[in-house]
Amino acid sequence: MTISRQEFLKLSARTLAAAATSSSFFTFLDAAPGFAEGVLRSERVRKIHTYIAEHKGQHIVRVQEYLRQPSVSSWGLGIKECAELLMSYLKRLGCKEVELVKTDGHPGVWAYYDAGAAKTVSFYIMYDTQPFDEKQWSSPPLAANVVKLPPFGDVIMARGAVNDKGADAMVFNAMDSILEVEGKLPVNIMFTCDGEEEQGSPHFHQVLAPYLERLKKCNAHLTLGPSQDRNGDIVMALGGKGICSNELVCSGKGWGRGPQERPIHSSRKAILDSPTWRLIKALNTMVKADGNQVLIDGYYDAIRPPSEEELQLYQTLVKKFSSRLLTDEKENSKAWINDWSDAEAVRHLIFDSSLNIDGIWSGYTGPGNATILPDRAAAKIDCRLVPNQEIKPMRELIRRHLDKHGFSDIEVNPMGGGDEFTQTSVKAPVVQAVLGVYKEYGIEPAIWPREAGSSPEAQFTRPPLNLAAASGGLGHGGRAHSADEYIIIEGNEKVAGIVKAEQSFVDVLFAYANWPAG
Repeated sequence: MTISRQEFLKLSARTLAAAATSSSFFTFLDAAPGFAEGVLRSERVRKIHTYIAEHKGQHIVRVQEYLRQPSVSSWGLGIKECAELLMSYLKRLGCKEVELVKTDGHPGVWAYYDAGAAKTVSFYIMYDTQPFDEKQWSSPPLAANVVKLPPFGDVIMARGAVNDKGADAMVFNAMDSILEVEGKLPVNIMFTCDGEEEQGSPHFHQVLAPYLERLKKCNAHLTLGPSQDRNGDIVMALGGKGICSNELVCSGKGWGRGPQERPIHSSRKAILDSPTWRLIKALNTMVKADGNQVLIDGYYDAIRPPSEEELQLYQTLVKKFSSRLLTDEKENSKAWINDWSDAEAVRHLIFDSSLNIDGIWSGYTGPGNATILPDRAAAKIDCRLVPNQEIKPMRELIRRHLDKHGFSDIEVNPMGGGDEFTQTSVKAPVVQAVLGVYKEYGIEPAIWPREAGSSPEAQFTRPPLNLAAASGGLGHGGRAHSADEYIIIEGNEKVAGIVKAEQSFVDVLFAYANWPAG
């Protein structure tokens, strides 16, 4: 079923006005009676918790070791060395298969841990990081120093601290602790690791390709990591939007008008056409005057209406967490589109598609002035896609739109690998297991039907794998992609430190391994 733009807006309005059908996210939890007492409070899990607490110092050192190895994919800095270090960690876990996977870009890593368990999970790791400008950091980004950061206690400050290397190192600590106490993990794990996520994962499909048939045997896709915000709240997303990124290029040479080979003196604008103005005119045809509604024919046609489960999740989300949603966005903006309420903004963020200009440039952009008529202009755009919008048809719609409006000379160049939309039901056993752990800790998560961002992990939840996916864990980190990125070592009364975070990762693994189904 497809839905028109007008139908979407009407449905969204009815959704907003409807009374919430659930007062708590735990009404979505169907835990077996006595599950927590039988598994999460068992003596065997307690022993692992104790081991983690007793080896806190060693675990901090392991996190620092991983963070001190550079892995900046856009610079090509330390990638090979980091892949080798990651492989050594996987071998230490007891993975009998650990392989470097060559791609057309940076390599990936595959590993398999066989516990002889009843359930097998797919586990994704990104080992690359964003670039950094050391002058902007209060502590060197590759030193991974332990520093004080109020309102928390100690944190490790480093590039990749929370996104994702520091978080992954804590997960390895938790798994190591299980092995030290139990001798084996409670589930089998297939690890697939990406060295280019910060570049849009353009070659991750090449990492997966040799192992697709084996990955089909997995019961679920599971991600562990710190999921608390600075106030201790947990956001749990059951999917993500897709992303279709393109670079639009208008050149005098391609157009056959204006400067052909190089910029020319700006005085010649009196007699020559401008590729820059042409690109601007083309972009203007894609949206209404406010820049918010897309005018590309067919752009909204594939969107399916929200399901009953998605509507219930949305209604519960705005009822339970209305005052705590979109806090980061509020700090950096004055108003939502059309002066929407917070609830309306959340509704559109979940269910609506968008078209954004990420960057646009032409000619001279340095200090001072350079009076030129550029021969070339370019813009990077991205479309955020909801079910059932797909990348290839969306790119075709953009091409068709430009052609229809007389801009057939403008190039549409794909950017990155592109991620399709993804969705998992809250009823999936792996999601239920994570919810069961949160209930045991007395933390009710804010469950989003899908997040607004995109991830290569969509490749696990869509054909041919079709795995249910969930993520979870206590702990907190922040400032990803920014200076002074950190992950917490010493928490406070709201946020878990490294010990409790690693203990929660253990709990999730045992919860899913022992969940009655899935």
